[in-house]
Amino acid sequence: MRPEVRAHFRRRLLEERRRIAADLGYNSDIGRLSQRESISELSTYDNHPGDVGTETFERGKDIGRRRDVQRALHDIDAALARLDDGTYGYCQRCGRPIPRERLELLPATPFCKDCAEAMAEREKKVRGTARPVEEAILSPPFARSWRDDTGEIDFDGEDAWQSVAQYGSSETPQDVGEPATYPDIYEDAGDDSGLVEHTDRLLDLRFESAEDVAAAREAVKEHRRRNTGGDGDFGGTASPEGGGREGAGRRE
Repeated sequence: MRPEVRAHFRRRLLEERRRIAADLGYNSDIGRLSQRESISELSTYDNHPGDVGTETFERGKDIGRRRDVQRALHDIDAALARLDDGTYGYCQRCGRPIPRERLELLPATPFCKDCAEAMAEREKKVRGTARPVEEAILSPPFARSWRDDTGEIDFDGEDAWQSVAQYGSSETPQDVGEPATYPDIYEDAGDDSGLVEHTDRLLDLRFESAEDVAAAREAVKEHRRRNTGGDGDFGGTASPEGGGREGAGRRE
């Protein structure tokens, strides 16, 4: 590394160190006072823990930030030491030169991009935070076989989701695009699942009441609207229960 380049990065590191040291000095009182003293409460014994939830979170955040600043200060001191012994700009893991573009963004970095990514991935595996390798080729549940836009008629992921979503989910009517009420607040709740055509729904009716007859008439009208483009009105033709003038004429 040329002397002028070394001097450039030394200035960058010293400026960053002064800024971080000032920030650390400004927050030097973090964690030194007890939580009771920091929030000016005489006692928290008679309060629910949720009453000081915000204060507890902010205290933990400040302590974590203080540790991050201390770690950054340590990294800068280590980079200045490498500048003195002539190893600055070389990866501490593989020994290859670190590109200047990376040093401009992260002047205190001791690793090249490849080694840093490999170490981060290894740390994830050690901590158990790495995602399963199967997720590289598998989609989330139900989406693996969601074939709503392909015209498939077999039982797919969409049908599986609808069969369980009808028993309830965390969604509310405002989460569904179309107007809906409980319990039909899942996607495509009005689909004729398991039916070849709309009139097959009549097989589920026992025609034991006037409501069943009215539902059957609406089903037939909907089937006519879908297949003929008309308004679906019977216009004096036979009703589903066999009544009407034309139905009577056929029986005669």
